[in-house]
Amino acid sequence: MFGVGNILNRPAFRNRVWRVGLLLVTALTLICHVSAQDATGREITKPATKKSAEKSDKKPVRQPAKKSAESRSTPKKPVPATKLTISAPPGTLIEIDGSVKGFTGVDGNLTVLGVVAGDRKLTATAEGYELWDGSFSMGMASTRFEVPMKRKPEPGKISLTINELDAVVIVDNHETIRPAPGQPHVLTGLSTGTHQVVATKPKFREWRSSVTVEPGKTTAVKIELKPLIDPEMMLIEEGVFEQGNNSGDRDQRPKHQVFVYAFEISRSEITNRLYKKFVDATGHPPPQGTGYGWYANVYPAGHDDLPVVFVSWDDAVAFCRWLSQETGHKYRLPTEAEWEKAVSTESTSDRFSSIGSVWEWCSDWYDSDYYKLRDRINPQGPLTGKKVKMMGFEGATKVMRGGGFGRGQVLFRARERNHYFPNKSRFDIGFRVVREVPREANK
Repeated sequence: MFGVGNILNRPAFRNRVWRVGLLLVTALTLICHVSAQDATGREITKPATKKSAEKSDKKPVRQPAKKSAESRSTPKKPVPATKLTISAPPGTLIEIDGSVKGFTGVDGNLTVLGVVAGDRKLTATAEGYELWDGSFSMGMASTRFEVPMKRKPEPGKISLTINELDAVVIVDNHETIRPAPGQPHVLTGLSTGTHQVVATKPKFREWRSSVTVEPGKTTAVKIELKPLIDPEMMLIEEGVFEQGNNSGDRDQRPKHQVFVYAFEISRSEITNRLYKKFVDATGHPPPQGTGYGWYANVYPAGHDDLPVVFVSWDDAVAFCRWLSQETGHKYRLPTEAEWEKAVSTESTSDRFSSIGSVWEWCSDWYDSDYYKLRDRINPQGPLTGKKVKMMGFEGATKVMRGGGFGRGQVLFRARERNHYFPNKSRFDIGFRVVREVPREANK
Protein backbone atom coordinates (compact mmCIF):
# COMPACT_ATOMS: atom_id res chain seq x y z
CA MET A 1 0.00 0.00 0.00
CA PHE A 2 0.95 3.28 -0.76
CA GLY A 3 1.02 5.47 2.20
CA VAL A 4 -0.12 9.10 2.26
CA GLY A 5 3.48 10.26 2.52
CA ASN A 6 4.41 8.41 -0.58
CA ILE A 7 1.63 10.00 -2.53
CA LEU A 8 2.56 13.52 -1.42
CA ASN A 9 6.16 12.98 -2.38
CA ARG A 10 5.46 11.98 -5.85
CA PRO A 11 6.40 14.51 -8.50
CA ALA A 12 3.25 14.12 -10.46
CA PHE A 13 1.16 14.97 -7.47
CA ARG A 14 3.19 18.10 -6.65
CA ASN A 15 2.83 19.42 -10.17
CA ARG A 16 -0.89 19.08 -10.02
CA VAL A 17 -1.09 20.89 -6.73
CA TRP A 18 1.11 23.81 -8.09
CA ARG A 19 -1.14 24.13 -11.13
CA VAL A 20 -4.30 24.12 -9.03
CA GLY A 21 -2.82 26.88 -6.77
CA LEU A 22 -1.84 29.06 -9.74
CA LEU A 23 -5.35 28.76 -11.12
CA LEU A 24 -6.82 29.78 -7.78
CA VAL A 25 -4.58 32.89 -7.57
CA THR A 26 -5.44 33.91 -11.13
CA ALA A 27 -9.11 33.46 -10.43
CA LEU A 28 -8.96 35.61 -7.29
CA THR A 29 -7.08 38.38 -9.18
CA LEU A 30 -9.70 38.44 -11.89
CA ILE A 31 -12.44 38.55 -9.33
CA CYS A 32 -10.84 41.56 -7.58
CA HIS A 33 -10.28 43.44 -10.87
CA VAL A 34 -13.82 42.88 -11.99
CA SER A 35 -15.19 44.10 -8.69
CA ALA A 36 -13.24 47.47 -9.11
CA GLN A 37 -15.08 48.26 -12.36
CA ASP A 38 -18.48 49.84 -12.90
CA ALA A 39 -21.17 48.45 -15.12
CA THR A 40 -19.48 49.87 -18.22
CA GLY A 41 -16.21 48.23 -17.40
CA ARG A 42 -14.48 51.41 -16.29
CA GLU A 43 -12.24 51.30 -13.29
CA ILE A 44 -13.73 52.66 -10.12
CA THR A 45 -11.39 55.21 -8.50
CA LYS A 46 -11.09 54.78 -4.80
CA PRO A 47 -11.46 57.91 -2.68
CA ALA A 48 -8.19 59.13 -1.18
CA THR A 49 -7.78 58.58 2.45
CA LYS A 50 -7.49 61.55 4.84
CA LYS A 51 -3.85 60.85 5.47
CA SER A 52 -2.93 60.79 1.83
CA ALA A 53 -4.82 64.05 1.26
CA GLU A 54 -2.81 65.79 3.95
CA LYS A 55 0.44 64.62 2.39
CA SER A 56 -0.49 65.78 -1.10
CA ASP A 57 1.49 68.84 -2.35
CA LYS A 58 -1.06 69.68 -5.01
CA LYS A 59 -3.20 72.78 -4.34
CA PRO A 60 -6.86 72.65 -5.12
CA VAL A 61 -7.77 74.38 -8.38
CA ARG A 62 -10.32 77.18 -7.96
CA GLN A 63 -13.17 77.05 -10.36
CA PRO A 64 -13.94 80.39 -12.04
CA ALA A 65 -16.98 82.10 -10.70
CA LYS A 66 -19.97 81.88 -12.86
CA LYS A 67 -20.92 85.13 -14.54
CA SER A 68 -24.26 86.56 -13.81
CA ALA A 69 -26.78 86.59 -16.51
CA GLU A 70 -26.67 90.43 -16.71
CA SER A 71 -22.90 90.55 -17.19
CA ARG A 72 -23.04 87.88 -19.79
CA SER A 73 -25.68 89.72 -21.72
CA THR A 74 -24.24 93.42 -21.51
CA PRO A 75 -20.41 93.70 -22.10
CA LYS A 76 -18.54 96.91 -20.83
CA LYS A 77 -17.62 99.58 -23.40
CA PRO A 78 -13.88 100.57 -23.37
CA VAL A 79 -13.11 104.14 -22.16
CA PRO A 80 -11.38 106.14 -24.94
CA ALA A 81 -7.78 107.24 -24.05
CA THR A 82 -7.14 111.04 -24.25
CA LYS A 83 -4.15 112.24 -26.21
CA LEU A 84 -2.69 115.75 -25.89
CA THR A 85 -0.05 117.10 -28.28
CA ILE A 86 1.72 120.27 -27.15
CA SER A 87 3.65 122.35 -29.68
CA ALA A 88 6.35 124.72 -28.37
CA PRO A 89 10.03 125.58 -29.08
CA PRO A 90 12.33 122.54 -28.78
CA GLY A 91 13.44 121.88 -25.20
CA THR A 92 10.48 123.63 -23.59
CA LEU A 93 9.60 122.35 -20.11
CA ILE A 94 5.87 121.66 -19.87
CA GLU A 95 3.82 121.60 -16.67
CA ILE A 96 0.10 120.82 -16.56
CA ASP A 97 -1.85 121.68 -13.42
CA GLY A 98 1.44 121.99 -11.54
CA SER A 99 2.75 118.58 -12.62
CA VAL A 100 5.83 118.30 -14.83
CA LYS A 101 5.06 116.39 -18.03
CA GLY A 102 8.39 116.61 -19.81
CA PHE A 103 10.22 118.56 -22.53
CA THR A 104 9.29 119.14 -26.14
CA GLY A 105 11.50 117.25 -28.57
CA VAL A 106 13.64 118.47 -31.42
CA ASP A 107 10.48 118.66 -33.53
CA GLY A 108 8.91 120.97 -30.97
CA ASN A 109 6.22 118.50 -29.87
CA LEU A 110 5.36 116.68 -26.65
CA THR A 111 2.62 114.00 -26.42
CA VAL A 112 0.85 113.50 -23.10
CA LEU A 113 -1.73 110.71 -22.50
CA GLY A 114 -4.51 110.54 -19.98
CA VAL A 115 -5.12 114.26 -19.47
CA VAL A 116 -8.61 114.76 -18.05
CA ALA A 117 -10.95 116.70 -20.29
CA GLY A 118 -11.78 120.28 -19.39
CA ASP A 119 -9.90 123.52 -18.75
CA ARG A 120 -6.31 122.82 -17.74
CA LYS A 121 -3.54 125.13 -16.57
CA LEU A 122 -0.26 125.01 -18.51
CA THR A 123 3.14 126.53 -17.81
CA ALA A 124 5.89 126.53 -20.45
CA THR A 125 9.52 127.49 -19.78
CA ALA A 126 12.24 127.68 -22.43
CA GLU A 127 15.64 129.33 -22.60
CA GLY A 128 15.55 132.48 -24.67
CA TYR A 129 11.76 132.78 -24.37
CA GLU A 130 9.47 134.57 -21.99
CA LEU A 131 7.65 132.37 -19.47
CA TRP A 132 4.17 131.40 -20.67
CA ASP A 133 1.57 130.74 -18.00
CA GLY A 134 -2.04 130.25 -19.07
CA SER A 135 -4.82 127.72 -19.71
CA PHE A 136 -6.18 125.59 -22.53
CA SER A 137 -9.23 123.38 -23.09
CA MET A 138 -8.68 119.61 -23.19
CA GLY A 139 -11.12 117.68 -25.39
CA MET A 140 -12.58 114.21 -24.87
CA ALA A 141 -10.07 112.56 -27.20
CA SER A 142 -7.19 114.00 -29.20
CA THR A 143 -6.26 117.68 -28.60
CA ARG A 144 -3.44 119.78 -29.99
CA PHE A 145 -2.33 123.02 -28.31
CA GLU A 146 0.30 125.40 -29.63
CA VAL A 147 1.88 127.48 -26.86
CA PRO A 148 2.12 131.16 -27.99
CA MET A 149 5.61 131.76 -26.56
CA LYS A 150 7.52 134.96 -27.28
CA ARG A 151 11.26 135.33 -27.61
CA LYS A 152 13.01 137.40 -24.98
CA PRO A 153 14.60 140.59 -26.31
CA GLU A 154 18.23 139.98 -27.14
CA PRO A 155 20.44 141.45 -24.37
CA GLY A 156 22.57 144.44 -25.22
CA LYS A 157 26.14 145.36 -24.35
CA ILE A 158 28.05 148.37 -23.08
CA SER A 159 31.67 148.88 -24.10
CA LEU A 160 33.42 151.12 -21.55
CA THR A 161 36.71 152.95 -21.93
CA ILE A 162 38.16 155.11 -19.18
CA ASN A 163 41.15 157.43 -19.01
CA GLU A 164 42.28 156.91 -15.41
CA LEU A 165 43.90 154.00 -13.57
CA ASP A 166 42.26 152.63 -10.38
CA ALA A 167 38.92 154.24 -11.15
CA VAL A 168 35.73 152.48 -10.00
CA VAL A 169 32.75 152.14 -12.34
CA ILE A 170 29.34 151.30 -10.89
CA VAL A 171 26.45 150.19 -13.11
CA ASP A 172 22.88 150.50 -11.81
CA ASN A 173 24.14 150.95 -8.23
CA HIS A 174 25.21 147.31 -7.81
CA GLU A 175 27.74 146.07 -10.39
CA THR A 176 31.23 147.38 -9.62
CA ILE A 177 34.15 147.05 -12.03
CA ARG A 178 37.68 148.46 -12.29
CA PRO A 179 38.43 148.74 -16.02
CA ALA A 180 41.99 149.15 -17.25
CA PRO A 181 42.60 152.62 -18.68
CA GLY A 182 42.47 152.95 -22.44
CA GLN A 183 41.16 149.40 -23.00
CA PRO A 184 37.52 148.53 -23.84
CA HIS A 185 35.68 146.74 -21.05
CA VAL A 186 32.51 145.02 -22.33
CA LEU A 187 29.47 144.48 -20.10
CA THR A 188 27.19 141.76 -21.49
CA GLY A 189 23.69 140.50 -20.79
CA LEU A 190 22.21 143.93 -20.11
CA SER A 191 18.48 144.38 -20.41
CA THR A 192 17.04 146.75 -22.96
CA GLY A 193 16.53 150.26 -21.62
CA THR A 194 18.38 152.91 -19.66
CA HIS A 195 21.22 152.08 -17.27
CA GLN A 196 22.97 154.40 -14.82
CA VAL A 197 26.78 154.46 -15.02
CA VAL A 198 28.91 156.24 -12.41
CA ALA A 199 32.73 156.50 -12.33
CA THR A 200 34.71 157.73 -9.32
CA LYS A 201 38.30 158.19 -8.22
CA PRO A 202 39.75 160.07 -5.24
CA LYS A 203 40.64 163.70 -6.05
CA PHE A 204 38.71 163.45 -9.32
CA ARG A 205 35.31 164.80 -10.20
CA GLU A 206 32.57 162.16 -10.27
CA TRP A 207 31.46 161.11 -13.75
CA ARG A 208 27.80 160.18 -14.16
CA SER A 209 25.66 159.37 -17.19
CA SER A 210 22.51 157.54 -18.34
CA VAL A 211 23.31 154.96 -21.02
CA THR A 212 20.62 153.54 -23.32
CA VAL A 213 21.03 149.87 -24.33
CA GLU A 214 19.28 148.52 -27.43
CA PRO A 215 18.57 144.81 -28.14
CA GLY A 216 21.51 143.05 -29.76
CA LYS A 217 23.60 146.23 -29.98
CA THR A 218 26.78 147.43 -28.27
CA THR A 219 26.72 150.96 -26.85
CA ALA A 220 30.14 152.61 -26.63
CA VAL A 221 30.74 154.78 -23.54
CA LYS A 222 33.85 156.93 -23.14
CA ILE A 223 34.53 158.00 -19.55
CA GLU A 224 36.77 161.03 -19.07
CA LEU A 225 37.55 161.54 -15.40
CA LYS A 226 38.75 165.05 -14.61
CA PRO A 227 40.77 166.06 -11.57
CA LEU A 228 39.22 168.31 -8.98
CA ILE A 229 40.53 171.66 -10.14
CA ASP A 230 38.14 174.04 -8.41
CA PRO A 231 40.19 176.67 -6.59
CA GLU A 232 39.64 177.17 -2.87
CA MET A 233 36.79 179.66 -2.66
CA MET A 234 35.37 182.05 -0.06
CA LEU A 235 31.74 183.13 0.13
CA ILE A 236 31.10 186.89 0.22
CA GLU A 237 27.59 187.59 1.44
CA GLU A 238 25.46 190.10 -0.40
CA GLY A 239 25.27 193.55 1.13
CA VAL A 240 26.25 197.20 1.08
CA PHE A 241 29.78 198.57 1.44
CA GLU A 242 31.51 201.93 0.77
CA GLN A 243 33.49 201.93 -2.44
CA GLY A 244 36.24 204.46 -3.18
CA ASN A 245 38.42 206.75 -1.10
CA ASN A 246 37.95 210.51 -0.86
CA SER A 247 41.56 210.80 0.28
CA GLY A 248 42.94 208.70 -2.55
CA ASP A 249 43.81 209.35 -6.17
CA ARG A 250 41.32 211.21 -8.37
CA ASP A 251 39.96 208.01 -9.95
CA GLN A 252 39.04 206.69 -6.43
CA ARG A 253 36.67 209.59 -5.76
CA PRO A 254 33.96 210.10 -4.66
CA LYS A 255 33.45 207.51 -1.94
CA HIS A 256 29.92 206.04 -2.31
CA GLN A 257 27.75 203.17 -1.11
CA VAL A 258 27.33 200.13 -3.36
CA PHE A 259 25.15 196.98 -3.03
CA VAL A 260 26.70 193.75 -4.33
CA TYR A 261 25.01 190.33 -4.71
CA ALA A 262 26.56 187.29 -3.02
CA PHE A 263 29.47 185.61 -4.81
CA GLU A 264 32.46 183.36 -4.17
CA ILE A 265 36.02 184.48 -4.85
CA SER A 266 39.19 182.40 -4.94
CA ARG A 267 41.30 182.65 -1.82
CA SER A 268 44.47 183.15 -3.86
CA GLU A 269 45.49 184.04 -7.38
CA ILE A 270 45.44 181.28 -9.99
CA THR A 271 48.69 179.33 -9.66
CA ASN A 272 51.17 178.05 -12.20
CA ARG A 273 50.14 174.48 -11.37
CA LEU A 274 46.45 175.06 -12.19
CA TYR A 275 47.15 177.28 -15.19
CA LYS A 276 49.32 174.51 -16.70
CA LYS A 277 46.31 172.15 -16.70
CA PHE A 278 44.52 174.73 -18.81
CA VAL A 279 47.47 175.08 -21.19
CA ASP A 280 47.91 171.29 -21.52
CA ALA A 281 44.21 170.68 -22.10
CA THR A 282 43.60 173.44 -24.64
CA GLY A 283 46.96 174.13 -26.28
CA HIS A 284 46.67 177.76 -25.23
CA PRO A 285 50.02 179.60 -25.53
CA PRO A 286 51.94 179.40 -22.22
CA PRO A 287 53.01 182.57 -20.41
CA GLN A 288 56.18 183.99 -21.93
CA GLY A 289 58.41 186.71 -20.54
CA THR A 290 61.71 187.49 -18.90
CA GLY A 291 62.11 186.54 -15.27
CA TYR A 292 58.94 184.60 -14.39
CA GLY A 293 57.83 183.34 -17.76
CA TRP A 294 57.71 179.69 -18.82
CA TYR A 295 60.22 177.83 -20.92
CA ALA A 296 58.13 176.20 -23.64
CA ASN A 297 55.35 174.52 -21.63
CA VAL A 298 57.20 174.37 -18.29
CA TYR A 299 57.01 176.99 -15.55
CA PRO A 300 60.05 177.83 -13.38
CA ALA A 301 61.04 175.14 -10.87
CA GLY A 302 59.57 175.61 -7.41
CA HIS A 303 56.84 177.98 -8.67
CA ASP A 304 53.99 175.45 -8.54
CA ASP A 305 51.84 177.41 -6.08
CA LEU A 306 52.98 180.92 -6.94
CA PRO A 307 50.64 183.20 -8.95
CA VAL A 308 50.90 182.73 -12.68
CA VAL A 309 52.07 185.96 -14.38
CA PHE A 310 52.64 187.11 -17.93
CA VAL A 311 48.94 186.44 -18.60
CA SER A 312 46.86 189.01 -20.45
CA TRP A 313 43.25 189.87 -19.69
CA ASP A 314 42.29 187.81 -22.75
CA ASP A 315 44.28 184.84 -21.36
CA ALA A 316 42.49 185.12 -18.01
CA VAL A 317 39.05 185.18 -19.67
CA ALA A 318 39.97 182.09 -21.74
CA PHE A 319 41.04 180.30 -18.55
CA CYS A 320 37.71 181.12 -16.84
CA ARG A 321 35.82 179.75 -19.84
CA TRP A 322 37.80 176.47 -19.71
CA LEU A 323 37.42 176.15 -15.93
CA SER A 324 33.65 176.56 -16.24
CA GLN A 325 33.45 173.83 -18.87
CA GLU A 326 35.60 171.45 -16.85
CA THR A 327 33.85 171.87 -13.51
CA GLY A 328 30.27 172.68 -14.43
CA HIS A 329 30.40 175.91 -12.38
CA LYS A 330 30.35 179.40 -13.84
CA TYR A 331 33.69 181.12 -13.32
CA ARG A 332 34.64 184.64 -14.41
CA LEU A 333 36.85 187.56 -13.45
CA PRO A 334 35.57 189.69 -10.55
CA THR A 335 34.16 193.15 -11.05
CA GLU A 336 36.22 195.77 -9.30
CA ALA A 337 33.28 196.34 -6.90
CA GLU A 338 33.29 192.63 -5.97
CA TRP A 339 37.06 192.64 -5.62
CA GLU A 340 37.01 195.70 -3.34
CA LYS A 341 34.11 194.39 -1.20
CA ALA A 342 35.84 191.03 -0.69
CA VAL A 343 39.09 192.64 0.44
CA SER A 344 37.37 195.33 2.52
CA THR A 345 35.18 192.93 4.51
CA GLU A 346 36.82 192.36 7.90
CA SER A 347 35.67 188.72 8.07
CA THR A 348 37.46 187.86 4.81
CA SER A 349 40.36 190.28 4.38
CA ASP A 350 42.72 188.24 6.57
CA ARG A 351 41.85 185.05 4.67
CA PHE A 352 43.15 186.28 1.35
CA SER A 353 46.45 184.82 0.23
CA SER A 354 49.18 186.67 -1.70
CA ILE A 355 47.39 190.03 -1.82
CA GLY A 356 49.85 192.68 -2.84
CA SER A 357 52.22 190.37 -4.67
CA VAL A 358 50.78 191.02 -8.17
CA TRP A 359 48.14 193.15 -9.78
CA GLU A 360 44.95 191.26 -10.58
CA TRP A 361 42.69 191.59 -13.60
CA CYS A 362 39.05 192.65 -13.13
CA SER A 363 36.25 192.36 -15.68
CA ASP A 364 35.54 196.14 -15.93
CA TRP A 365 36.69 198.56 -18.58
CA TYR A 366 38.66 201.38 -17.00
CA ASP A 367 37.32 204.96 -16.84
CA SER A 368 38.93 207.36 -14.41
CA ASP A 369 35.60 209.22 -13.98
CA TYR A 370 33.41 206.15 -13.55
CA TYR A 371 32.80 206.64 -9.82
CA LYS A 372 31.13 209.96 -10.54
CA LEU A 373 28.22 208.01 -12.06
CA ARG A 374 27.61 206.43 -8.63
CA ASP A 375 26.32 203.06 -9.91
CA ARG A 376 24.97 201.56 -6.72
CA ILE A 377 23.44 198.13 -7.56
CA ASN A 378 26.04 195.52 -8.47
CA PRO A 379 28.04 197.85 -10.77
CA GLN A 380 29.65 196.24 -13.83
CA GLY A 381 31.79 199.18 -14.97
CA PRO A 382 31.42 201.36 -18.07
CA LEU A 383 30.27 199.89 -21.36
CA THR A 384 33.66 200.65 -22.90
CA GLY A 385 36.93 202.14 -21.83
CA LYS A 386 38.47 205.45 -22.77
CA LYS A 387 41.50 205.35 -24.99
CA VAL A 388 44.75 206.01 -23.19
CA LYS A 389 48.39 206.21 -24.21
CA MET A 390 50.74 204.25 -21.99
CA MET A 391 54.12 202.55 -22.33
CA GLY A 392 54.16 203.07 -26.07
CA PHE A 393 50.66 201.60 -26.57
CA GLU A 394 47.28 203.24 -27.16
CA GLY A 395 43.78 201.95 -26.65
CA ALA A 396 41.05 201.07 -24.13
CA THR A 397 42.22 199.36 -20.95
CA LYS A 398 40.86 196.96 -18.31
CA VAL A 399 40.87 197.54 -14.55
CA MET A 400 43.51 195.95 -12.31
CA ARG A 401 43.32 195.82 -8.52
CA GLY A 402 45.57 194.70 -5.68
CA GLY A 403 48.87 196.50 -6.02
CA GLY A 404 52.32 195.33 -7.02
CA PHE A 405 55.30 194.16 -5.04
CA GLY A 406 55.87 195.93 -1.71
CA ARG A 407 53.02 198.42 -2.03
CA GLY A 408 51.97 199.14 1.58
CA GLN A 409 49.18 197.60 3.64
CA VAL A 410 46.30 195.51 2.32
CA LEU A 411 43.41 197.83 3.24
CA PHE A 412 45.19 200.80 1.74
CA ARG A 413 45.70 199.00 -1.55
CA ALA A 414 42.09 197.77 -1.56
CA ARG A 415 40.95 201.19 -2.83
CA GLU A 416 43.72 201.66 -5.38
CA ARG A 417 42.81 201.37 -9.08
CA ASN A 418 45.06 200.59 -11.99
CA HIS A 419 44.59 199.56 -15.63
CA TYR A 420 46.36 197.97 -18.55
CA PHE A 421 45.72 196.84 -22.13
CA PRO A 422 43.67 193.59 -22.27
CA ASN A 423 45.85 191.92 -24.89
CA LYS A 424 49.13 192.67 -23.09
CA SER A 425 50.88 190.91 -20.20
CA ARG A 426 53.50 191.78 -17.62
CA PHE A 427 55.66 190.06 -15.01
CA ASP A 428 53.56 191.65 -12.21
CA ILE A 429 50.01 190.89 -13.45
CA GLY A 430 48.05 187.80 -12.47
CA PHE A 431 44.37 187.15 -11.64
CA ARG A 432 41.93 185.43 -9.30
CA VAL A 433 38.43 184.20 -10.19
CA VAL A 434 34.85 184.54 -9.01
CA ARG A 435 32.37 181.66 -8.94
CA GLU A 436 28.80 182.82 -9.31
CA VAL A 437 26.23 181.92 -6.66
CA PRO A 438 22.64 181.37 -7.85
CA ARG A 439 20.40 184.18 -6.66
CA GLU A 440 17.79 181.68 -5.41
CA ALA A 441 20.29 180.29 -2.90
CA ASN A 442 20.42 183.61 -1.08
CA LYS A 443 16.70 184.39 -0.87
